[in-house]
Amino acid sequence: MARTYEAMMKAEEEARKRQATRELPSSVDHGPSSEEYHRLKLNLLRMSPDAKIKTLLFSSPTGGEGTSTVLAGFAVALADQGEKVLLVDANFGSPSLHERFGIEIENGLSDLLSNKGALKDVIKSTSVQNLFVITAGRVNGSGSSYVSEVSAHGLNYDELLSRMKSEADWVFVDGPALNHSDKGLTLSGKVDGVIMVLQAEKTRWEVAQAAKQRLEESGAKILGVILNKRKFYIPKWLYKTL
Repeated sequence: MARTYEAMMKAEEEARKRQATRELPSSVDHGPSSEEYHRLKLNLLRMSPDAKIKTLLFSSPTGGEGTSTVLAGFAVALADQGEKVLLVDANFGSPSLHERFGIEIENGLSDLLSNKGALKDVIKSTSVQNLFVITAGRVNGSGSSYVSEVSAHGLNYDELLSRMKSEADWVFVDGPALNHSDKGLTLSGKVDGVIMVLQAEKTRWEVAQAAKQRLEESGAKILGVILNKRKFYIPKWLYKTL
């Protein structure tokens, strides 16, 4: 009987070791989890119990910090809960939402701004139920200067965002890097709030602070910051017990 008990205890200990090994392969990058996206939604709802927050700009101080990945992940999490989400690719210098969801880039936001299309004609469905995308559209030339030019001769973002609000529960705008283009700052003052995405162990504090200051000076409402690509050097479950 004692041998059987010892064998059971040994097997249980080995199983725990295997589980810990699976949960933490040394140094692994982690984006926000579904649980974290749920907390983000709850925090946004607490800030706006009367549901005034509907349009959000997601942006980073510099490029390549995973803004589009975070925005898409949050959108999918909300769509899975039955929320209707509209994503808008306003990052004309480096558009990516069309590739992420496997749809054509043509007939998008640039067409709306230049008055070459109607809103209903540029909203594209995705393979995710309740999730829709307005791609950047084809942009000839530099994104920032091009958008300034077409906005002066066609529709403006205020009018477009007002229309988009009536089409979905949430409208997420994928914006250009804040320290690389003034266009992100222009957009930040037209949405209900800004979510800033920072990449762990990459974004310098001074760079993030400069972007935050530029947003505040432009009159933007910063609702939160998401730390992307965190690394866990001990099991993730252990962090939750600390």
